[in-house]
Amino acid sequence: MPTVALYFLPTTSADTSPLPDLINRLSTHYEPFVLPRWSLRQRLFRSTPAPRTSDDNVSATPARHLQILSLPDDHPNECFIIVTPSSGATTDPAATVISLPAGQPTEEFTQLLVSRLGPLWQQRQLLAVADGLAYEIGDFKIKAGELKQGVGGAQLVRGVVVEVTYLGEIGPEPDRVQAEEMIMAFWDELNVKGAKEFRGDERKEEEDGFDNVRLWSMALLLKG
Repeated sequence: MPTVALYFLPTTSADTSPLPDLINRLSTHYEPFVLPRWSLRQRLFRSTPAPRTSDDNVSATPARHLQILSLPDDHPNECFIIVTPSSGATTDPAATVISLPAGQPTEEFTQLLVSRLGPLWQQRQLLAVADGLAYEIGDFKIKAGELKQGVGGAQLVRGVVVEVTYLGEIGPEPDRVQAEEMIMAFWDELNVKGAKEFRGDERKEEEDGFDNVRLWSMALLLKG
C-alpha cells in the first residue's frame, strides 16, 4: 500500500488562503502533471456530555467524536463512520472505523443520527473540499484543496489540506520508514511554513486497511 502523509495549513486571516503560495512553490520547484480534481466531505458530531453529579470525586466521561466521511475519489462506493475517543480517554485512542455503502444507506444513517439520536450526538461542523487540485510529480502524487466549513455563502475557509503519496518502490520489500523519509524530504524542499503533519499507524493499516481513513479523520478533527 502506498505511503501517505497529510498536512494542514491554517489560514492566517479571513481573506487569504495558503493554496496559491503552495501551488506556486510546486510549479517553481517541479514540473507537475495535472490530474483530475478531487473532493471530500465530513460531518462531525460530538457526544453530549453526561450530567454533572454532586460527587466531586467522579470525573466527567471524556467526549467522543463521530465523523461521517466521504472520500469519493479513493472510495467512490463507500462512506465511513469514524468514532474517536477524546485525548483525555484512558483507553486506546485509535479510532474505530466502519464503512457503509455510499448514497441512500449513508443518508439514512445520518438522518437516524440527527432525528433519533440527537440527544446523544450534537452536530459540530460540516467540512468539505470541492474541486481540489491534484498533481503527479515523479514518484509523488499531491492533492491540495481549500477546506471550507459550513454551507452555501456562509462557508469559512479553515485552511488547506495537502495529501502527499509516495508511489515509488524502495528495494524488494515495502519500507514504510524510508517512504516516509522520502515524503518528508519532498515536503521540506517546498519550504512551506506552519503546516501540521499527520502520519498513519502501520499496525492499524495491517489490521483493517483503514489507515488512510483514520489519517483523514485526524486531520479533519478541527476544534472550534
